[in-house]
Amino acid sequence: MDVRSLARCGGDRDRPVVAPHPDDESIAAGGLLQRAIAAGGEVRVIVVTDGENNPWPVRYLKKKLLVDDADRAEWGALRREESRRALAMLGVPSAASTFLGYPDRLLTTMARRGDLRVRDAIAAIIDDFSPSLLVIPSAFDLHPDHRAIGWFAHDVAKERNVVTYVIHGHPPHERLAFRLELNAEEAARKRMAIECHQSQLVLSRTRFLSYARPVEEFFHAEFDIARLDSRMHDWSCAMKHAARVVTRRGCT
Repeated sequence: MDVRSLARCGGDRDRPVVAPHPDDESIAAGGLLQRAIAAGGEVRVIVVTDGENNPWPVRYLKKKLLVDDADRAEWGALRREESRRALAMLGVPSAASTFLGYPDRLLTTMARRGDLRVRDAIAAIIDDFSPSLLVIPSAFDLHPDHRAIGWFAHDVAKERNVVTYVIHGHPPHERLAFRLELNAEEAARKRMAIECHQSQLVLSRTRFLSYARPVEEFFHAEFDIARLDSRMHDWSCAMKHAARVVTRRGCT
């Protein structure tokens, strides 16, 4: 069965979505999660970090310049709870989500140091689920955490059905696997799920709600290109990401 057919049907196999941060699950696959559940399939959501290293909204809300460890821990706990509320809005059972709690914005650094705890944690969950379709970040995404998770997940998902998603940057349309067109109810629920992430709306409301589109795009597996990037490539992607954030009001 090809990935297009797997996306449409239900069944008794798992469809995990791997999200680098709380909110990526709603943005990238809020419609796919709803569709799989409605068709009788099981879903799992793996959130790798708590998105705690997000200083500008914290500075704005707390009216302070320096953000300390306590602030970051509080922010991460808030984002984790927002993700749980969003998943509930999408119909995902509370027991179907796993929060790994690895450090936000340090996943590439961990990989460069040979620290493979993230990879091994993802591998253990995937092996336990034995999924029919695995949904993971793309190597074409501009955010370093997304690319790192894409590399880790591809490394442990060989011989599995995999599709990828892009949130930050331009999707590789020549590698498009399928487009999921959401009906009115699915689109409304996806928007409500995104709105559950109130911490991200503080400085980024316009940009963030722009993700509530009625179409989701998923791309073919990237076993041929997923790799640990050079530092120069990381720097180039970071500059492009920063430019997009500035021009679209706010940061994640």
